[in-house]
Amino acid sequence: MDGRRIRWRSYGLTFLFLLAFVGLILRLSTIQLNTTRISSTIRPELVEGAKEQHTQEMIVESGRGSILDRRGRPLTGTRGWRLIAFPFAKSHLAAHEEKLTQLAEIIGVPHRVLVEKLSGLKAPRAIDREGGKDLVLTPSQVREIEDLDIPGIYALETDDRLDPDIPARQLIGRTERNPFLIRKWYEEELKEGEVDAHSQVGVTGLEAAFDSFLRGGGEHVLTYTVDGKGRPLNGLDVHRKETRGGSGKVPHSLVTSLDRDIQAMVERILEEEDVLDAAVVVQEISSGDILAMASRPLPGRTEGQQPWDNRAIMETVPGSVFKTVVAVAALDTGKVKPDETFVCDGELGRYGLTDSQGKGHGKQTFAEAYANSCNIVFAQVAERLGGETIEAYANKLGLGRQILWSGRLSGKEYHHLHGEHSGLIFAEGTSKKDGGAVAQTAIGQRDVRMTPVQAANMVTSLFHQGKLPSPRIVREIRDGQGAAVVRFPAKRLPVDRPIQPKTLEQVRAMMRRAVTDGTAAGLKGAEWALAGKTGTAQLGANRGYNKWMVGFGPYEKPRYSVAVVVRSVPDDGDPRALRIFRRVMDGLKKVEMDRAKAAR
Repeated sequence: MDGRRIRWRSYGLTFLFLLAFVGLILRLSTIQLNTTRISSTIRPELVEGAKEQHTQEMIVESGRGSILDRRGRPLTGTRGWRLIAFPFAKSHLAAHEEKLTQLAEIIGVPHRVLVEKLSGLKAPRAIDREGGKDLVLTPSQVREIEDLDIPGIYALETDDRLDPDIPARQLIGRTERNPFLIRKWYEEELKEGEVDAHSQVGVTGLEAAFDSFLRGGGEHVLTYTVDGKGRPLNGLDVHRKETRGGSGKVPHSLVTSLDRDIQAMVERILEEEDVLDAAVVVQEISSGDILAMASRPLPGRTEGQQPWDNRAIMETVPGSVFKTVVAVAALDTGKVKPDETFVCDGELGRYGLTDSQGKGHGKQTFAEAYANSCNIVFAQVAERLGGETIEAYANKLGLGRQILWSGRLSGKEYHHLHGEHSGLIFAEGTSKKDGGAVAQTAIGQRDVRMTPVQAANMVTSLFHQGKLPSPRIVREIRDGQGAAVVRFPAKRLPVDRPIQPKTLEQVRAMMRRAVTDGTAAGLKGAEWALAGKTGTAQLGANRGYNKWMVGFGPYEKPRYSVAVVVRSVPDDGDPRALRIFRRVMDGLKKVEMDRAKAAR
């Protein structure tokens, strides 16, 4: 009896499970039918948009022309086979530990370093050697890597143009898919089918300024799937494809004025000094060409702060480096002589101006006041000059105006960099006859704004017989066969009346004195004898200070002008601007010595 009841109970449970299973099948069928009906009513572009939200791409071949330094060396990566890796979670590292050990041996990178690189990735990118040196694979390495078949590891031929560690990133600039700009800049080409709205287009830096020359064939991209938070899914649905973008023409290349070794040296120093917001410009005195231009913060390192903005061409408060303008104006107009004596008691009550020296510098000559960066003396000198004269001499020295190379060649207008700030001397509502405003202007405060490239060029102009160089960043444009099709000649900007040679000589001597006996005494132990001017600019309540150092070297045979600004620091005694300046000058000497040694 009991056995019969148990059997019937088993039959009943089995029947119930069967009914539930049939119901589940019917429900899934209904969902599938409804999904089909719903999807048929959705517009195709919305479906495509939904797919794109879960798919991203990495540009493997940009199809764009090369950007070279003055010696013809690439600044934007070279074509070759590289190891492209996706981010590796701990579980992936553990699952493929044996193969990753073999991979490390194949590419000649320590296993520990490879693991650190893979686990530190946020998006797919080319893996480099220890120390950041480019890793280009040989054909045999490519085959061995392919044989390992590790998910998320690929050997691909790429031009590595978007390497986040390339030098001068803000100067070179970036590209993006921007249909609006394509329609704005290439309306006719778009109508003729020569370009596609999905093309990559330069939006900043040289990529933007010379986009029409750099654009070429279509790009090759690596598409991959991401999760809901935008994180790449390792090895899932990865495809290489050629996009519709590009002009179909052989792209041109740019030969810049930059020196790759000097640029790399400057970038390394900024990295080691751990500055968050800064810029450095190195200029060749003889030609006026820009040799290096570095900016911080770097893209991809911090959130916000507009890292693609090139601080080297952005205006900010200069502080006492502007006293160089006042010194030139005072000496050139004959209002002051270098040995004229002034008295500084620490304040100028009628303007509420105080000096950084506390009780003041006492009795000193004008040359000593420049070396000591005395606010009181320069305010007194500004009274003699007046606002109009100060502004006129600032203009002669390239301030308050854009200075980078621009002009018309063969019927086409060129601007070497878009977005260059012009700076400012007096704001529109400021009276140039207001004594207090003029006094504050004389010490580089109030309305005064200056860019680092203007600061370097101001120093360079002291060696050009009172004429004002217009710095080049690009020397020439070459076609696909390497022939120069556009050459940018050295250029000078117009000034009303050149500054007298004697004045320029006196100011250069005063800059040397600032190093031997003044505020730049920290440069006395440098490899070369240097000359320069320090600057500390107040940015307002709770906004900190700008720290500047500008100058030239070597003093006996000047070859380089350098401008450094470390922006928005909390401490007015921050020593890094002066230290960076010294290290850059020492680095320039080392570059020269290494090249001389290599030439022997």
